[in-house]
Amino acid sequence: MHKILQDIINSTAKEVKKRKSQSSMDDLVSYGHLPFKQRILNPRIGDIGLIAEIKLASPSEGKLGEKVDIRSRLQEYQNAGADAVSVITENNFFRGSLDLVSTVKRIILNLPILQKDFIIDDFQIEESCKSGVDALLLIASIVNVTQLKRYVKLCREKELEPVVEICSEDDLVGAIRSETEIIAVNARDLDSFEVNVDRACKLLKKIPEEFIKLGFSGVHSRSEVEKYKLAGAKAVLVGTELMKTNNINKKILELKNAS
Repeated sequence: MHKILQDIINSTAKEVKKRKSQSSMDDLVSYGHLPFKQRILNPRIGDIGLIAEIKLASPSEGKLGEKVDIRSRLQEYQNAGADAVSVITENNFFRGSLDLVSTVKRIILNLPILQKDFIIDDFQIEESCKSGVDALLLIASIVNVTQLKRYVKLCREKELEPVVEICSEDDLVGAIRSETEIIAVNARDLDSFEVNVDRACKLLKKIPEEFIKLGFSGVHSRSEVEKYKLAGAKAVLVGTELMKTNNINKKILELKNAS
């Protein structure tokens, strides 16, 4: 496991322990859920689903945005034709939080929200349910298969759509056993932190056809989207490129092959 990933997991474990001792689930407001799976399978425009991400920072890119810019950015995502919004809620390395989800929820009323975090405890899933997200990312490589299967089951009990992220064939075995319906391949190898879309597409092709396949990371242009699409992806997640672009509408139309 890469040192950065291990540091993130260690930090997450400390944060979760702290929140468990301080938080009461009764204090959180419960929301209804939007159909994440149906939305990404039925794109509003273009020929592929697009999950537009809010990512304020990352270990590889540094600072990417400010909270004050979120409202206008989200409105542009929605107006341009995004099918869902992804929100990274990890705080120490990505500057996210569950409060950020609440902000997004108030601004975007009709797009489902995928929460991306490093889920290592049942408590986090309880928090996610109460925060108003519609789908939750589960990273296969940071938990064992028994945990992963339990998390998928718990998500379903909470009416959250579990999305299992993989970056290796070993992860794929665990994802299949977890009984998820959606498997996302991350082009960023979590052992090396290198991004390789071609490698991700090879792995996508190995996922059995009964699963809904997603392509995560490495999307800068329509070229990468085409690769993911040909490998069987029904939707792609785009983060850094959308956070950096000066013309969100033009970029989303380009990625979705829409006019």
